[in-house]
Amino acid sequence: MKHEPGMSFHDAHAQCSLLGVEISEDSFMRITKFMNLLEQSTKKVNLVGPAEIQRLWTRHVLESIAFIPFLHKNTVIDVGTGAGFPGMILSLCGYDVTMIESRRKRCAFLETVARSCETSCRIWNCRVEDAGPFPEGSVFTSRAVKTPPEMVKLILPSSPEGFSLVTRISTREETCSNTIISEELPIPPLDRRGFIMQYRHPGIKNKRERKLNDQNPCCG
Repeated sequence: MKHEPGMSFHDAHAQCSLLGVEISEDSFMRITKFMNLLEQSTKKVNLVGPAEIQRLWTRHVLESIAFIPFLHKNTVIDVGTGAGFPGMILSLCGYDVTMIESRRKRCAFLETVARSCETSCRIWNCRVEDAGPFPEGSVFTSRAVKTPPEMVKLILPSSPEGFSLVTRISTREETCSNTIISEELPIPPLDRRGFIMQYRHPGIKNKRERKLNDQNPCCG
């Protein structure tokens, strides 16, 4: 791999272990294929910036894998998947993932990856506010899309009975009032500081709560 010279399964397994994740060799091989497809496709379509190709593993793949210890269900809805982070990585690690992405070209790329890497997932070309409704207790993930309060406000109309959100934040100051866990990511194996936040919204039960949520989407 041009962007990760000398990367082996042994190296990958050791780095994932630092994140509390035991990655299988099959998942690693499929992630390797995904990274190669992303590098090839980026030459034709602007999926990620040129600098990001050189740090796909340390910044984007590992940061996506870091979501796994915070997921209490195998079924996940990833909002704003983009080029595949974290949704496609979670799918390649065995999760049942619905990826929501509003940009058509990125959806086309994700569909190509799903076929080439033989992973079963759903790819929806839409916005989360136009999706759903999702059942109570649905687990959402999101990375580098919007702030946690903004994400909660976007998700709530599609999951008004309650949901959880796992996302990356830069500082603890970005946490919401209903945050359950905010854990710092280790450097190394990642190449930048950050935290994984798990948030739970209890749902909106009546009109008064709906009005309160409009004013402060992180209230519960």
